[in-house]
Amino acid sequence: MLREFALFGAVAIFAGGTLLVAPVTARADEDSDTGLQEIVVTAQKRSESLQTVPIAVTAIGSDALTQKGVTSLFDLPALVPNLNITSPEGNMDPEITLRGIGSASFNDNTETAVASYLDEFVLNPPSAKLGQLFDLERVEVLRGPQGTLYGKNSTGGAINFITRRPDGTTETDVTVTSARYGTYNLVVGAQTGLTDNLSARVSIQRNYSDGYSFNTLTDQRLNNTDDWAGRLGLRYKTDTVDAYLKIFAYHSDTNGLAYTPIGVNADGSPRADNSSPISGYIPPKNVDVMAAQPTFSNVRTHGATLNSDFKLGSLTLTSVTGYLGTNGEFAFDADGSPFNLVYDEHLSYTQELTQELRLASPADARLLWIAGASFFYQKQHIQFPVQIYFVPTLPLFDLFDYESTKSYAAFADGTFKVNDSIDLFAGVRVTNDHKSFLQKNAFNLATLGPLDSLSAHTWTKPTERVGLNLHLGAATLVYASYNRGYRSGEYDAGFLTSPAQVGKPVNPEYVNNYEMGLKTTGLNNRLRVNGDVFYMQFVDQQVPITPPGGICCSLVNAGKARVYGFEVEGTAVVSPNLEVQLSGTVVNSRYLQFAPSPGVSYAGQTLGRAPNYQIRLAPEYHTGLGEGELFLAPEVNVTGRSRVQAGVDSYGRDIQRAYTIVNAQFGYRGPAQKYSAFIYVKNLTDKRYMTYFSNVGITAVDQIFYSPPLSYGITLMVKF
Repeated sequence: MLREFALFGAVAIFAGGTLLVAPVTARADEDSDTGLQEIVVTAQKRSESLQTVPIAVTAIGSDALTQKGVTSLFDLPALVPNLNITSPEGNMDPEITLRGIGSASFNDNTETAVASYLDEFVLNPPSAKLGQLFDLERVEVLRGPQGTLYGKNSTGGAINFITRRPDGTTETDVTVTSARYGTYNLVVGAQTGLTDNLSARVSIQRNYSDGYSFNTLTDQRLNNTDDWAGRLGLRYKTDTVDAYLKIFAYHSDTNGLAYTPIGVNADGSPRADNSSPISGYIPPKNVDVMAAQPTFSNVRTHGATLNSDFKLGSLTLTSVTGYLGTNGEFAFDADGSPFNLVYDEHLSYTQELTQELRLASPADARLLWIAGASFFYQKQHIQFPVQIYFVPTLPLFDLFDYESTKSYAAFADGTFKVNDSIDLFAGVRVTNDHKSFLQKNAFNLATLGPLDSLSAHTWTKPTERVGLNLHLGAATLVYASYNRGYRSGEYDAGFLTSPAQVGKPVNPEYVNNYEMGLKTTGLNNRLRVNGDVFYMQFVDQQVPITPPGGICCSLVNAGKARVYGFEVEGTAVVSPNLEVQLSGTVVNSRYLQFAPSPGVSYAGQTLGRAPNYQIRLAPEYHTGLGEGELFLAPEVNVTGRSRVQAGVDSYGRDIQRAYTIVNAQFGYRGPAQKYSAFIYVKNLTDKRYMTYFSNVGITAVDQIFYSPPLSYGITLMVKF
């Protein structure tokens, strides 16, 4: 801890000391307003200032995303309090958690707990959530249940990717990055007007990296990246109609991830030398591996969306229509050794179709309201072949899953201005989910024979919110709210080992969130501070576990849990040359009821992926040079003790102790940011920490994934 706080203090001293030793040189225009710019978000399905929204929201603009090197979904948590994104399957199945609430199953039909949206279109399949962090206007991350306006599967929160819409102007922008490990990233966007009312924008991304680790048995690089993505947008805009049609595609190939296989005994207890009890293999201590079986993951995604707004007198009718097709293939050496012991693959194909209609009041009405309805349809085909070579008498377990989901919802949400100081808001949504699920294979351990199971289930559940806004003058908002979130029940599409897993869905999970928040701007618009305190009650959390003495990955309901804490984000313009961003969180989480098997209780254990504290300090010093400015932006992220899996390891090997990450950027921004060039470094101290942990009983190992090492590069950006 001394080391963490020493680094944090060093950057704090830099932030304050710069005022004393640096010349107070203004930017290009010394007399210009150096206050903070207003941030406009659409978190409540209408455009409004971030400072008036009674939700814990972090909004990150396109320039900040570029400067901080956010090219992948896995880069985003460094900028957002209480957000965690990890994956054991690379580009296939990211697991997203907010405030300790998230999805944590590698099954491809897993319902998310943090919903992801591309221009209000839900990216529901796990394999479709990557490939969207380019050519964006901004990213909005909403923390806490969003069940009223966003619907099911947002018990933890929601992430909104808002793309850049063409506006009739002609413009091109290019961003190029070259970095360590043969990494390069290219983003090109161009737009122009086609007629007085019709405009177009096209953008592409190429993201490539050789990878930072090796399979020394095959001399193949791992942890690599080979991605293509593109969008084409057409926008028709008049005084009464604004229609935005977008076509997008994403193509990703990787050689897979490197992980460390830690040997365990039959009861799950650790072995002193980390050796496998099956083969005797002892894993290396570095990031390299020796795996006999090939590992890879490939994803193909394509889709189209149409966002339309129609002015109907003083009202606005909005339609959001979307289609998505995605397929993924993941292959994995499950024992991570130079011996052929266990090998499995995950293959999935998903089609999604959604439609939402809503009607909204005028933005200046005393009663602001939104009412609407939505439809969601998803069809999936999942194949899960597993070969257990070290038991020659066992045949190939080749499980086929077919699932269809239909969901209908109706919702209404409103805010009533009692007077200039007080607003009351409330909302309700009713969701009907129906799932049909078919499982087939020739032989499995659950029945010790063939399996042919067809099941269906329907859930109809309400979610609601209610709250109070108190405006203390024009610059301060205090709010108090209750929000309820609902995550649909789901079927276990994984490796079946018990009859209890066949044809029986786990129950839906619910989160009740009680929250108070403060948003204020002061010091002549040079200081912005947003904070909140929350208490969340978690019921029937869906958790994948390996039962003690079991083989793998049963999906269960964990009973009850509670999470409480506070979050704060602040930005201060200390001087014309210095701006400082600071955020911090404290979280306390506990399972109240969690008994995965008779005689075993995890009550009192912390929830996964909910660090007990986080601190981020990011000052930026800039000084005029010609018509532009030089800037230096160090950044320190301190993360407290946390459990890096959703479940619980009885021996505490899934606990990551507190650690500190240091990043920095140094470069030049031209006038109006028409061009810029900067060098950057990530993980300056080359800190190694766990990002994922999994108990997999059948392989007699625990799988541990570690963070990327030190990296550095240079970025060039031009707009013309």
